[in-house]
Order: sequence, then structure tokens, then C-alpha cells
Amino acid sequence: MTVHEVSSQEFSDNFDQEVDKVVEQHEVLRVRRDRGDFVVVSADDWGAIEETLALNKIPGLVESLLEAAREPIHEGTRLEDLDW
Repeated sequence: MTVHEVSSQEFSDNFDQEVDKVVEQHEVLRVRRDRGDFVVVSADDWGAIEETLALNKIPGLVESLLEAAREPIHEGTRLEDLDW
């Protein structure tokens, strides 16, 4: 994901264009303010972030995926051999 930064005034002046970039280009927008910055992401991207956070809460899942990624492909189980 690309991060783009604008001031709060730029965000206000170009609201529609900035939001369109966030939604269409899956760009993260950081808006700078004196009272604290904030981030704008599309609803689809936020959904993906929430899903990732939820999956990371499953004990051992990340380690299992990393282990599987290191396994040589010829040592894996063929799809045809899985009992669905």
C-alpha cells in the first residue's frame, strides 16, 4: 500500500479527489494536523486489515504459514491428495 500525505487544508480543499485516490488506488492517506494526524483508508482495505488482525490472533497460525512457505514444493501435499 502506498502512503500519501497532505495537510488538513489540502485534504479539505481537495476532498473528493483525495478520497477517490484512496478508494480507487488503494492508497493510504495520512492527513497532518496540529492537533494530531489521522489516516484515511478505503472500506475494502480496512476490511482486509481487520481480517489480517483477526487471523494473527489465532495461536500458531503465523508460524505455521511461515513454515509452510519454507517447505520445498516437491515435499508438499498435492491438491488431488487432500481429503476435502
